[in-house]
Amino acid sequence: MSKPRLIAAVATTLAVVAGLSASSARQAPGASPSRPLDPSITAVRLMLGIGDRTAQDWSGRVRVDRGSVVAVEGVRFREEDEVNGADSWKTRSCVVRRVATGKAAIKKAAMRKAAGQRQSGPSSFGASVFPNAVVVSIKNAASATLSVETAQGNFQVAVDRLADGATVDLLDGRASAQRVFPHAPLVEGPLQQDFPAAVADGGNGAWVVYVEHLPFGHDTLPAFTERPKQFAEFHPQGGGDRVRLVHFRPGQTDTSSELTRGNHDVWHPAIARAGDGSLVVAWTEKHGDDWDIFARRLDSTTLAAISEGWLVERPGADAEVVLATARDGTVWAAWQAWDGKQADILLAPIDRDGKLASKLINVSETPANEWAPSIAADNAGRVHVAFDSYASGNYDVIVSSRQADGTLAPAIKVAATSAYEARPTIAADPTGRVWVAYEERTENWGKDAVNLVQGPGSSLYREAKVVVACVDGGRILHTADPVEHADGPVRRMNAFPRIAIDRDGRPWLAFRHRQEAIWGNNAVMVVGGVWIEYATSLSASGWAPPRPLTRSDGTLDGRPALVQPQGAPLLAFYSTDGRLRRERLFSADRARRYNTNQGTMPETFNVDLEVSALVAPMGPYEAPHLSENGPIADPAPVVHPQEAEDMNRMRAYRVEAAGKTYRLLRGEFHRHSEVSADGGADGALEDLWRYAIDAAGLEWIGDGDHDNGGGKEYTWWLVQKTTDLYTHSPAFTPMYCYERSNAYPHGHRNVMFAHRGVRTLPRLVGPRGVEDADTLMLYDYLKEHNGICASHTSATGMGTDWRDTNPRFEPMVEIYQGHRQSYEYLGAPRGARRPGESVGGWRPLGMVWNALALQYRIGFQASSDHISTHISYAVVLAEDTTRDAILDAFRKRHCYAATDNIIMDVRSGEHLMGDEFRSDGPVKLQVRIEGTQPIARVDIIKDFRYAYSTEPKSQRVSFQWTDDETGRPAGLSWYYVRAVQDDGQLAWASPIWVHLPATAPAAEGH
Repeated sequence: MSKPRLIAAVATTLAVVAGLSASSARQAPGASPSRPLDPSITAVRLMLGIGDRTAQDWSGRVRVDRGSVVAVEGVRFREEDEVNGADSWKTRSCVVRRVATGKAAIKKAAMRKAAGQRQSGPSSFGASVFPNAVVVSIKNAASATLSVETAQGNFQVAVDRLADGATVDLLDGRASAQRVFPHAPLVEGPLQQDFPAAVADGGNGAWVVYVEHLPFGHDTLPAFTERPKQFAEFHPQGGGDRVRLVHFRPGQTDTSSELTRGNHDVWHPAIARAGDGSLVVAWTEKHGDDWDIFARRLDSTTLAAISEGWLVERPGADAEVVLATARDGTVWAAWQAWDGKQADILLAPIDRDGKLASKLINVSETPANEWAPSIAADNAGRVHVAFDSYASGNYDVIVSSRQADGTLAPAIKVAATSAYEARPTIAADPTGRVWVAYEERTENWGKDAVNLVQGPGSSLYREAKVVVACVDGGRILHTADPVEHADGPVRRMNAFPRIAIDRDGRPWLAFRHRQEAIWGNNAVMVVGGVWIEYATSLSASGWAPPRPLTRSDGTLDGRPALVQPQGAPLLAFYSTDGRLRRERLFSADRARRYNTNQGTMPETFNVDLEVSALVAPMGPYEAPHLSENGPIADPAPVVHPQEAEDMNRMRAYRVEAAGKTYRLLRGEFHRHSEVSADGGADGALEDLWRYAIDAAGLEWIGDGDHDNGGGKEYTWWLVQKTTDLYTHSPAFTPMYCYERSNAYPHGHRNVMFAHRGVRTLPRLVGPRGVEDADTLMLYDYLKEHNGICASHTSATGMGTDWRDTNPRFEPMVEIYQGHRQSYEYLGAPRGARRPGESVGGWRPLGMVWNALALQYRIGFQASSDHISTHISYAVVLAEDTTRDAILDAFRKRHCYAATDNIIMDVRSGEHLMGDEFRSDGPVKLQVRIEGTQPIARVDIIKDFRYAYSTEPKSQRVSFQWTDDETGRPAGLSWYYVRAVQDDGQLAWASPIWVHLPATAPAAEGH
């Protein structure tokens, strides 16, 4: 492994830093002139159009009787909206979703009710018409009154009335006012700036480290108007990540320094300030097939490198590094360390030469995976690490502390119920108490869920809330609900908490709130669901009303850095992709060029960094009241008590045929996340990996997000990068995948590659939409880049009538989808029989038997799509656990579909399921099935008829069947086996195709 090129020289960036604008920065409609952060500013958000059912004119003006209005900024301004003066604006309330007409909605609801269907998602959350808003910044606002004139009426509100952060309803509830935090841009520009971490600089500012991404080719991809002859540009070269550092001081500007060169995979950086004033920056970087942690110590005055190089160089991925400075000035690092079998949380100090102690401290010695380390040091010389562990079969929050004498105190379980309790963040207050904020989701997370509401288990993002606890010695104390004083909508779907303690000892909490997820009848070309950062603080009166951070719109996985400078308010540094501020209305041309692709228009998405001053409520701080009586929850019944045994049985099973040995690898390649435009109910990208590795225990998975985020280069890069980061061979080998969606008859297809770096493919579009040749173009692209694809939900409006199907590039089909139904044939188990029963439209020509009738050699697999978890598996019979072996197995149709951990081994002599061969005599099938429950029925289906059925009522089934059909002309026949358990779980083996000789007719009377 060669040493990466770390550079000591300071290189400046073209980005906007600390509030200065550059010509390359993309300005959204209604944006106010960029200015440095001024914590003395009073910022008031005016929501306009609450409850509107149609878009209304809310243009207006604001005046104050004391002080002065220094800026107005639009919150959700679109192309036709604008700030047209220092104190005025032109805007309308926002139509975000077109509601179906009354008759159509009633008919659709009646059909759903008749079929016994419940809302499955992804669906829409949030108003169809959303209020717009402006943020008014006022200087010297004490005792001032705002007078607001709008096209819908006028109102007044006293600034003092907003002091506690509560929302005040105005204009009969059609408008509201809330005091928000002063903010300013930190880094803006055409590149993507993300994942900030920060540390106080000893004065009134902070040092901020972040990742900057240089794109591989175009940011977004428009549709094709002509069929390309080659696709080399879809495997672009160049681009990559680099780590940058900026010194932020309120009211001042600074340049951004480049700490690494581009063309690397870089993951979440961290920063600390050592006792001598030097800066320690650490980050994860990929070199070769390994992910290591690198560090650099810098002189904070000259930024000259004191030391640089590998911090952690060991086999396996080392990531999620966090840093803290102990009382003696030593910088400590904690991180997640994978060893090929599991992930542990390790802890070690960093010396001045940039080296770790020779003995690493494992603070999480369990046989399970641990995640999400957070670190804090207290005034007593202790170093505390919080993390979450899957040791109990669900995520629990644990705090481990290294004492001042070097010993490790017994770990404390802060949250250990059967719910999902994860992603802790930790801070120490001046008295030595440790505050922990974490995220809580539903019990049996990631287990059997059909949709948003059904199934004994839970989908990944059905509910989410933030919880705060305090560890005081051996006691675990609890606070009230952090959103107890929030407006109604803000009380649900809150995640990714961050906690900090300000100079007065006041705890602060920031978290992500899902504002909306609009999917279906969109009025605008959405980038995806919308999450907003909120912040609140705790005192004797409880949690303050949470307030939004301006310009914090973006994905769910947002992790702000909270820092307390010596001479300024608590600062929050956070990323935003501007998805609300860059919305574009539909037009025929835009829909044809971009929305047909599940695509993103240029300049509607760009990740920048912002800063807000978390100004504390007025008056002296009084310590909060805490309770030793935490929430009590009865343990949820375990959905699969024998699951570990079932999975181990599958992992140990081997198929021996034709001198080769095959193993069963369980996975799927149709799992969605926040990256999809319709992924607002699917959870974060990290949740996809947690689910696959822990909750489902898969051997492989592929991200199934639509065009890896609507064709955006940056979200594609995140998917590509994390696919590598979470590769823990041989136990877990994810594939490079995405979903490519077209309406019937062209169909949705999930694409798979064994190698990294292939961009998603736009559509071939003509004046009336997607051209028939689009599928042929897809096959050309797959041929050039050695990929394959599979149709999903083939008998719905997302399906196909099998036109132009080429099994060379499309060797299998999603015969069953956990989120919807089976598409085997009309009337098959778990399948629809009539239009009202079909979820997603009714296109019966897409049934799999129709593909078999067209003599397509096509294997079977099952996957989940949105929401659904743990009830659909694509199992491959692979010779190895490598990506090439998995792709090769699918290409050979050596695969089967299952709804549970069912072993299915179907052969004919030395031939496996999926094979095509000639037979000189009767076909003999060897069938072996091992279920999780007794097998109720096994069917052998030949050429559209049930050739053989048995009801074994046994958990293990093994038999040989001979096709003794007589009087058959020579030709091709296909056979496949389907098994149904007592509990309704199924498995479908891929067919085998046999070229048979003619047989003599049966003797008369025989």
